[in-house]
Amino acid sequence: MSLLKTKLNRRKFLAYSGGTLAAGAMASKFSTIKAVASEHGKQSKESGSKTVPSACAICVNKCSLFADVKDGVIHKLNPNHNFFKSRSMLCARGNVGAKVPYSPDRLKKPLIRTGKRGEGKWKEVSWDEAYDYIIENVIKLINKYDNRSSIAFASTEGLQEEFFRHLTSVVGSTNSVRHPTLCLASNIQGYSSVYGTLPDADIANAKFVVMAGSNRAEAFITPDTIDLAKKHKEQTFVYLDPRATKSAALADKWFPIKPGTDMAVVLAMINVIISEELYDKEFVNKYTHGFDQLKEHVKENTPEWAEKESEIPADEIRWMARKFAENAPASVWYPGRRSSFTANDVYYRRACAILNAIVGAWDRKGGLIPKSGISLKSHEFIFPLYDRVKNRIDGGKVNFAADILPEYIKSNKGMPKDEVAYLSEADGSWVLFRDAILKQKPYPVKGMFVYKQNPVESVPNRSKTLEMLKSMEFICTIDIQMSDTAWYSDVVLPESTYLERWDPAHSLGGVAPVVIFRKPVIDPLFDTKSMKDITVDLTERFLKKEEFWVDAWEEDKAYMRDYVKTFKGVPMSHIIEHQLSDYPGAYKMLMEKGCFYKTDKIPYGKTLKEGARLKTKTGKIELASVRYPEAGLHALPVYQKPSEAPQGKYRFVVGRHAQFTQANTQNVPYLLEAYGHYTNMLWIHPKSALKQGLNDGDYAIVKSSVGEQKVKVHVTEYTRPDTVFYLHGFGRLSKWLTNVYKVGASDAEILEDYAETISGNALLHETFVEIKKA
Repeated sequence: MSLLKTKLNRRKFLAYSGGTLAAGAMASKFSTIKAVASEHGKQSKESGSKTVPSACAICVNKCSLFADVKDGVIHKLNPNHNFFKSRSMLCARGNVGAKVPYSPDRLKKPLIRTGKRGEGKWKEVSWDEAYDYIIENVIKLINKYDNRSSIAFASTEGLQEEFFRHLTSVVGSTNSVRHPTLCLASNIQGYSSVYGTLPDADIANAKFVVMAGSNRAEAFITPDTIDLAKKHKEQTFVYLDPRATKSAALADKWFPIKPGTDMAVVLAMINVIISEELYDKEFVNKYTHGFDQLKEHVKENTPEWAEKESEIPADEIRWMARKFAENAPASVWYPGRRSSFTANDVYYRRACAILNAIVGAWDRKGGLIPKSGISLKSHEFIFPLYDRVKNRIDGGKVNFAADILPEYIKSNKGMPKDEVAYLSEADGSWVLFRDAILKQKPYPVKGMFVYKQNPVESVPNRSKTLEMLKSMEFICTIDIQMSDTAWYSDVVLPESTYLERWDPAHSLGGVAPVVIFRKPVIDPLFDTKSMKDITVDLTERFLKKEEFWVDAWEEDKAYMRDYVKTFKGVPMSHIIEHQLSDYPGAYKMLMEKGCFYKTDKIPYGKTLKEGARLKTKTGKIELASVRYPEAGLHALPVYQKPSEAPQGKYRFVVGRHAQFTQANTQNVPYLLEAYGHYTNMLWIHPKSALKQGLNDGDYAIVKSSVGEQKVKVHVTEYTRPDTVFYLHGFGRLSKWLTNVYKVGASDAEILEDYAETISGNALLHETFVEIKKA
């Protein structure tokens, strides 16, 4: 089946996504945008109309698009019909991207702090002044602590992130930390331990879909969200979540599962499928390892047992198991994306992967599909090997690793107590990383560069993050807006928005991979630069400072000169052409169609061919892990009963909404309007509200062991009585985020900072709160 033919009517999609209002607002406010551009930005000398290919940067999907530009001003962003991942769609967030360059809240010039941190006193400076300030502080810290790793680098994914990571190598620090342990690290680890990779789901062809906590109707992931919107009437869709989200509204059945008990349901389904011999015997015998161990392991995990844990009726669990097997291989327990729920999350994800495997729903139409990619050429660089470098602070044995575990899980023998078992050297573990900085163990880290990330709002326990920033002697943030983290920095560098710059080609992996890029839609409106230019500029200045090179060889400086020569003044189009040079005609296709792909069809069965090996120790699907026991972990998923809410408290859960991406878009007025509210609200069940003396529209104080927030109450039956929720990204601390500054409540303020120690992922559903009327 051609993915280019899998489309959804645009009018229906905009209504479904909440984007009708946003798209309408964009059209009606065009004159306003033009006025903002004229008043606050550089006057465009362009006249006439043009259409420019680029790609969205509002969320991780990076949907290819075409921009309509009139007289140098963005008029509208349109979906790219060649980009099959978005099914010819552009969501509400993507539409509003046209507003991003013209936001009055965006950063326009480099800034240096003149008052106390968080006081909001800044002076505009030239790029040269900002660079001099940065160089001076970096060299001072390296010399003071005799350690290049005393400077940390924090970032999140993006097409320019590779240049930020180059800067990490130029400075020589080992301490880089990225977003995955606030997102899907446990998901990656769990599925990879079974399949050797994190797969995608073939939602377009699945007949039976189970989603647990993955709210695809609101937390957009293309193509899955769009395929679900189109196909849910043709398939059986079961949704497990303590809240009735918009995904629940699409589902055939919604089960308000008790938080933290998802694994019990999965193990019970495996029990039914094996005991009733509904599994795919031929597939299991040929492609898997450890089935006999699994069969013995789940004998006690009956649906009746799982009912007591999850509060989902045993008969319904049996029905799910039988339907899952009956529809296989076109059955999917959806892998999800953000997976940082409870402390046994890695084992839970292993169980989900095993469920799909035993019915043969792997690398077959309608099941889980291994990701493919289009390999791009890169420029190979030798970065300096400095002497004054120490091992990363969250790697290896860490004697306070057990402190990040919830109390109830510490007795679990399959959970490391002195390290993160499978720590990613590039990503680190955010919670453990921050604790190491605060404890100054094994050494002080006193400087930080932050790119495109906002740890103040994204890392649980905001007060501890602020304490970390306070302990720093130097902080530089690179962003397009004054995030909460930028607000507490010493120097802030304004990056050009994604519609004002070239970005390199980027391969989007998945069931059918595709390459995208970015081309400037308009010239930069303000005195801003790309991350590439910032890195090259700083590298060039470091080269001139002899004191920066005292622990390096002379040839290391030559390597850096080559780096500057490679990128300084070199058009990004030349770099993209080099990236695609293995594929004749690819560059031309990319420039003309806005994306490049080799096929729009899903290549089923690659891992099932004779002689194929998975990236596991046995080369097979490991139902029982071979590696895990070697690391002191359980070979098979062991269920751990989650802790119960203390008397008078509620489990706090987190979630997303279709208009908002993490905490990036809450400050966009059109998306606030499309959301229908200008603040977030506390979801609380009527029975619980009655206990606390709360009515709909009242204000409540939500308090955990680490912080408290005031928030408006939404009394609703669409959440469990033991569970409360409010939307992420509100209650911000930066006064320059004018629409959300101190509006609503921040979840980062109340979330307790737990993490699991297999992947290092933060745990976002292990917090209990008390609630009282404000």
